[in-house]
Amino acid sequence: MYEEGMKRTMTVLAIVAMGGCSKHESASVEGVDATAAPPTKEAPAAFAGTLTGERIMGSKGLVHPFDAWDEARTKLEAQMGKATLVKGDEKYLWGVAQGDDCWYVEVDKLANGTVGLVAEPMKVSKGGPIMSYDECLVAAGARKEAAEDPNAPGPPKDKPVTVLELLEGAAHARSKWNGAKVTVRGLYMSVTELESNGAPVANVSITAAKADLKNVVTCDLADAKTAPAKLKQYDPITVVGTVEARDALTGAGERVLDVDLRGCGPPSGGFGGVLAPP
Repeated sequence: MYEEGMKRTMTVLAIVAMGGCSKHESASVEGVDATAAPPTKEAPAAFAGTLTGERIMGSKGLVHPFDAWDEARTKLEAQMGKATLVKGDEKYLWGVAQGDDCWYVEVDKLANGTVGLVAEPMKVSKGGPIMSYDECLVAAGARKEAAEDPNAPGPPKDKPVTVLELLEGAAHARSKWNGAKVTVRGLYMSVTELESNGAPVANVSITAAKADLKNVVTCDLADAKTAPAKLKQYDPITVVGTVEARDALTGAGERVLDVDLRGCGPPSGGFGGVLAPP
């Protein structure tokens, strides 16, 4: 009898333990709703301290190509703060310069909202690779892009310009001249003919004045067959082409504006397709 009573008692306790809460009651402990979703993890705040080369070098491996951009940017900003330079919402750079040393890293954003290029964080010093050093100084804000003169005119319409007018115009109003189709007059210096991917290529050098090796533009011919064959050095020449103005560096690492003409050809009235004097 005693054993039978104990079995009944244990059975009742088991039933109570298993069914202590009815299906109409919420499973809760001390007022905490166990059915609620777990709290979301807050995104790390952007670093607000002083950016250092150590922090930039420490960004290696944080993000990878094809990562979601928003999440990647949050990670990068938690490590280095806001980007020190953003180019067109496509290129994000972090840079810092100290003395003759500079550290920088670039991460690109693709149009589909994912990460594109992820460059290796780099330390460069004065006397090292001049292109990398220049890019780092720009990213760090230690070297500024040349400011344009908002009042400077763009290329004139239906009127030739001289080589000097082309160079000076592009230097003061780069955005107005770059990509514009112009007619340029100058003095013929030489033609360089070569081959690229099995196709002939010809470039004509045009100077502003005799023996002037400083003010020279290169005219990349659209058709190598139109290369002048009868012109002598310093003969007057007129060409039509599209302005290409881009930053370049000298051997000493100084930034200069390089202005050339692309897709060149003879103006209307040229003789037999040959670049003719005006």
